[in-house]
Amino acid sequence: AQAVEAKGAASARKTITGLLRTALDDGRAELAQRLLAKPAAGHEIMHGHAFLIDQIIRVVHDHVTGDLYPVANRSSGERLALMAVGGYGRGEMAPHSDVDIAFLTPAKPTAWCEQVVESILYFLWDLGLTVGHSTRSLDEMVRQARGDLTIRTAILEGRYLWGDKDIH
Repeated sequence: AQAVEAKGAASARKTITGLLRTALDDGRAELAQRLLAKPAAGHEIMHGHAFLIDQIIRVVHDHVTGDLYPVANRSSGERLALMAVGGYGRGEMAPHSDVDIAFLTPAKPTAWCEQVVESILYFLWDLGLTVGHSTRSLDEMVRQARGDLTIRTAILEGRYLWGDKDIH
């Protein structure tokens, strides 16, 4: 029974990844067409690429948390916010820019949080995205920001992407 279930999950993952890849490719093609039609629209297209990645990540997050690791009654620790940082956080993306994401948890990440983050990352990697990421609790984020100007700047330039707004 487990083998059948695993095969079904692998097939579903392949199907979902294929649909996401098609959406990503179609979105990139549309943005390339818009740039050809209006070469001076670089800023608009740059923000369009960030918006496209936002939508892909939101769909992946919702699939992972709703279908793969659903929790009927989450504990206070089983909460997660996604924050776009770096150039991605500023909405400045070329077609194949790195996707920098901070996964924020209210306290030390629970097993559920770790599973969700790992699954989201695997989907993004399967799509061929280069992902820079960190998973930190709020306390850890503050502590590291105090000691590292790079992290502090990343937080200041970051933006809410998806997940638990209260944590963000």
